[in-house]
Parts: sequence; C-alpha cells; structure tokens
Amino acid sequence: MNFYPVPPVITAELYLRIPDNIRCVDQDSEWRGGFARKFQHIFLEGPVADSNGNLYVVDIPYGRILRIDTDKNVAVMCKWDGEPNGLVGAADGKLLVADYKQGILSFDPATREIKPHLTRKNLERFKGPNDLVVDSKGNLYFTDQGQTGMTDQTGKVYRLSPDGRLDTLVDNGISPNGLVLSLDEKFLFVAMTRSNQVWRLPLHANGTTTKAGVFFQSFGNAGPDGLALDEEGNLFICHPSLGSVFVVDANGIPKARIVSGTEGINLTNCCFGGPEHKTLYITDSLEGNVQIVEWHCRGAVPAPRLGASGS
Repeated sequence: MNFYPVPPVITAELYLRIPDNIRCVDQDSEWRGGFARKFQHIFLEGPVADSNGNLYVVDIPYGRILRIDTDKNVAVMCKWDGEPNGLVGAADGKLLVADYKQGILSFDPATREIKPHLTRKNLERFKGPNDLVVDSKGNLYFTDQGQTGMTDQTGKVYRLSPDGRLDTLVDNGISPNGLVLSLDEKFLFVAMTRSNQVWRLPLHANGTTTKAGVFFQSFGNAGPDGLALDEEGNLFICHPSLGSVFVVDANGIPKARIVSGTEGINLTNCCFGGPEHKTLYITDSLEGNVQIVEWHCRGAVPAPRLGASGS
C-alpha cells in the first residue's frame, strides 16, 4: 500500500553501446542468465567510475572487465575463467571483484593482473558472490547469492574486516544481490532479488546486526538488483524486469522513477561518475549498453583513484 503521489518519471539516454567487435560472438559460455530476450553475446554489470573519468564494467558470461574511457573507447582490460558480477574500488588503487565462480578477487588496472583475494570461508567455497561495498574503515561487505531464492533461503551477507576476520551478517537471504551503506554507515541495504525486496540491516558498534526489516517492496519476475546512494541519502534501486531505477529517500518515500531510454529493460546496476560526480551510469545488461542520467546532486560514494591504466 502506498498513499504517496506518483513520482516524476525520468528517461535515461543511451551513452554507449558496446561495439560488436568487443562482443564474444564466436565464443560459447556455460553461463545462463535465465532471461527471455535474445542473448547478444555480452551481459554487463558492476559499473565503477574512477577519478580519471574511466568507467569499468564486467561482462559476466565471458569473465571480462571492460574499460570505457572519456572518449568512449572500449578496451578489454582482463579476461579469466570466471563470472564477475560486482566491482568496487579499494584503498590500494585496485578493484575488488565479486566473482560467482572464483570468490572475491583483486584486479590491478595498472598491470591488468587479477589475483585471489578471498576464495573460501574456512575451507568451504562460497555459493556465488554477487556484489560488494567497502566502508570508511576498510570493512568489505559482500553478498553470496548462488542459486538461492524462495525455495532455498540460505543466501549470505558477509563482512570481511581489515584484520581478515569474516563475519556472517545474514544467513537466510532470498537471493541477496546489490548492497550499499547509508551515509552514516549505520545501515546496510541489501537487495533480495527473488523476494522483490530491499532489506535494511542496522549495523551495531559491536559488529552485529539485529531487527533487519523490509525497506522496499516491489514486484516483477526479477526483483531489485544493484543499489547506489547520492549525497542526500536517496537510494537508487535498479529493477531489471521493470526497466526502471526507483529512487526513494532515506525513509523509503518515492522521489523519482528512472526508465530505460532504449528498447532494453535489463537495468541491473548503477553508479555515479562524470566530471562533477553527478552522472548516473546504468548498465543495460542484456543489450550491452550503458545509459546515463544527469542527477541534481553528487553520488555519495567518491570515485576511486585507481592505478594508472595500461594502454
């Protein structure tokens, strides 16, 4: 039930279509996304815009990281036997990667080398990491989605401390996906894709969480995916089956609905970047496109200073 007026609708515009020569037309992949529309030999997610204006995205089925520079040139930065989903900038100038097959990896844009960062909990492999975020103290939060859903509510949300301690914050997740921290880092928002919800987890001083609740409820055949935050505390909720990015404030009140500016509807992830950090980049995954919206304020997460990229 929602008694608030319908928020304004903003139409995104096409920023870039990944060109055909970058798509893996002649290569097979065992990855299957479960979508009904035509597969176009690419599936983009995990956008991160660095302080130099470059945009990094992943190509899940072909285990690749792509870089889009300020002139819209697209380069394959790395390729490996993996299925990368989320990216996040780390303090050491590298990108941490949530990889469904390999766990948490570390990618150096300067050398284009990718290495394991955390591949197991004790001796056990993860179900399939999806997304990740780093707080101001260096704690890494990540979702372990795997194939969990309504019939297997065992998805995990972990926190990896700088000292190497791994804590389980959620062990009953319903396909935990994107996540983002509140401005004061007292709450963690987690998209639960297969229950069409975003959960809000209070983060206590002792590192635990209690009284987690449903912050946002939606509908559709694939629920919320990637999340982002602006400097006002507004939450951006990507919804790939509804072709929308829903914007709500810190109390959950609807502020805007961003809709696809192309025929594609798979708006999976978003991040802020651009010269003033007010450009919202959105991955139109199945089409292999990136769309943009110029927002009225800056993103909450600063653009990472990544290592100097090789040519």
